[in-house]
Amino acid sequence: MKVKSNKVISTILVLLISITAFAQGPPGGQGGRGGRQGGPPNGDKPDASEILKLLDTNNDNLIDKDEASKDERGKIAEDFDIIDANEDGFIDLEELELALDSTKPKKVSVKKLLKEVDQNEDGFLNELEVAAKDKRDLMESFSIIDENKNGQLDKDELKSFYTLKEDDNKKRKQKN
Repeated sequence: MKVKSNKVISTILVLLISITAFAQGPPGGQGGRGGRQGGPPNGDKPDASEILKLLDTNNDNLIDKDEASKDERGKIAEDFDIIDANEDGFIDLEELELALDSTKPKKVSVKKLLKEVDQNEDGFLNELEVAAKDKRDLMESFSIIDENKNGQLDKDELKSFYTLKEDDNKKRKQKN
């Protein structure tokens, strides 16, 4: 009799698990209960102005860290410091559009780069630090970027390098 009741309990458990799994709908936020769950239909790119409207709860046309934390996918909160290109603590429509446009190269913040790569926190990047963080663009051009040839990259050298790189990208796009 005990074996029979174990089979019944197991069957009920499997049934309950199956029902809850399928009640959530397919992955990707579509279907299930409530229809559209966020994000554009058919895999289209999300519109920056729509995202701003959804997350900007105080209607100041900016997303702060608290508002970003309410993003269902968590991607904006996770990448907040990267998206906030001007480092003012807010994401505006332009920064959001840039983050969503995968065809545009992202503007590099030298301050963020130094914070991420400068392991000994001396304000300079040496070749070992650059290699350890696998910053290939810096590794390939290290000796060119190091204008004063002291074996380290300072803030001004990095700014100069990335400004030239951005200008070069703009010129290439104008030719095409």
